[in-house]
Amino acid sequence: MPVADRESPLDVGHPYLGIECKYRQKFPAIIRDGYAQAVAGSDGLIPLLALGEYKNSLILGVVNIDDLVKLLSHLCEVSNESAFL
Repeated sequence: MPVADRESPLDVGHPYLGIECKYRQKFPAIIRDGYAQAVAGSDGLIPLLALGEYKNSLILGVVNIDDLVKLLSHLCEVSNESAFL
């Protein structure tokens, strides 16, 4: 559900996810190349690129949006919860 108002700090309203959207002409090489490496080595698994900064405990996960939907759908099935999607 797009929010598209000036009242919300996020781009998309969702009951469980805080979704902020960014669109760029090109991804930085570290993301593009790292994700390609994850895809090449996944062999049927869902590829995920974990990104971190030196001396920072924050780790971000980059996953294809279609794979995220698959993961959330599976979670819905397992938990009998339809509000994830």
